[in-house]
Amino acid sequence: MLTTTLLLALVLSYLLGAIPFALLVGKTLRGVDVQQAGSGNAGARNTLLTAGAVAAAIVAALDIGKAALAMLVGWQIGGKETATLCGAAAVVGHCFSPFLVIRWWGRLGGGWKLALRRVGGKGLASGIIVVLLVAWPAALIALAVFALGRLIIWNDETWPAVIAVAITAPLIWWWTTNTTVTIAVLIVAIIIIVKHLPDLQTTFYVGGEPERRERQ
Repeated sequence: MLTTTLLLALVLSYLLGAIPFALLVGKTLRGVDVQQAGSGNAGARNTLLTAGAVAAAIVAALDIGKAALAMLVGWQIGGKETATLCGAAAVVGHCFSPFLVIRWWGRLGGGWKLALRRVGGKGLASGIIVVLLVAWPAALIALAVFALGRLIIWNDETWPAVIAVAITAPLIWWWTTNTTVTIAVLIVAIIIIVKHLPDLQTTFYVGGEPERRERQ
């Protein structure tokens, strides 16, 4: 049941997840605007390519932390189900940040791929912590599938990531048999896969993070 408390928790979790740490850390440490550099993606991967390993590590930690914090708040309010819903809301906020949309409004040229990248991160770091905190065996299986995929498709990380993400919801259902938790994880998986669409079926990408060729 959607109560006022739950609705407020979801909104706050979304806004927490929407904090663009990649943009903030990149500009603070290296003076790099990740929305304009590399792929335009506001996540740890593009931060690594454009601002360096230290900045990327900080961004990854903060992205994981904000999803974990949202889940902690949710857990205090209503247990595992609320925690998972709040974690999912944080991932949605990370992938589709209103702060980045407002910042780049009117300048989202370059096609849907560039627009989709510039409105947030891909959600892998924040998404995996949600799955890990809900059912760690499911997260480990998904990570193993990703690692195996990388061994098979060594020059691309996008397809292995998409395959690993796609199996998370069935794994969560198998482990928890909880409908609400499974639906929340399914939403996370769909969002992450959508955010990876610009990288699929493209031959000039290296390691899943594309060189931006759109004209500015």
